[in-house]
Amino acid sequence: MIGLSTFIKDAPHNLVHDDGCRKQSGSAMKKTRIILADDQLLIRAGVRAIIETLPSHELVSECADGHQAIAAIHQFHPDIILLDIAMPGPSGIEVARSVRQFDTRARILVLSSIDRKEIIEQAMHAGADGYLLKDFVLDELLCALSTVLRGERYLSPRIRHMEIDSTSKRNVGKLLTARQLEILRLVASGKTTKEIARNLSISPKTVEFHRSRLMERTGANDVTGLTRFALQNGVLC
Repeated sequence: MIGLSTFIKDAPHNLVHDDGCRKQSGSAMKKTRIILADDQLLIRAGVRAIIETLPSHELVSECADGHQAIAAIHQFHPDIILLDIAMPGPSGIEVARSVRQFDTRARILVLSSIDRKEIIEQAMHAGADGYLLKDFVLDELLCALSTVLRGERYLSPRIRHMEIDSTSKRNVGKLLTARQLEILRLVASGKTTKEIARNLSISPKTVEFHRSRLMERTGANDVTGLTRFALQNGVLC
């Protein structure tokens, strides 16, 4: 099994450039586009070296702080964002929260050495799709990337016992009314406006009103964003 520390130790010096965000060389074939945000040069070099071994993935930008990360996400529209928590400027949690205001499509995978439950919960509540501890090995990174890309939540094996989902559900209960939760479940289940109206014995206009309020409260821009929010917070469970 190949670990991050192996790549950091063996990575050639020319892999590292302290220039914040920068565009990486791409290819003509369709690849999973990744942005990496971490203030530690050696961590960025090691993760980059791993990603370069994955023919179906492409690192399109590297960032050394939170401000650069937000700018790069706006510019490159990645499929996955690998995001450290403890960075200069906005923290990874603040970056995730900011990104969810304008992008509900990109998957956010936190990459951190912090394994405290309250920090993990904060990251997931801010909009992260997964939490990967920095002692990962190559196989685990591949699993994490593919899991969040499918729209599912990923937690490193060492932190899966923490039951992060239960706290998230309680917070959603405080954020949304009972009626809004009902409609969110139906929207995330693929029901149309007319089907929801019929199921709940309300008018389509009332459904549209509640859906608009749901988007305001969750930061979602569309039905896809509402569905992602429901999945992230255990609303469908």
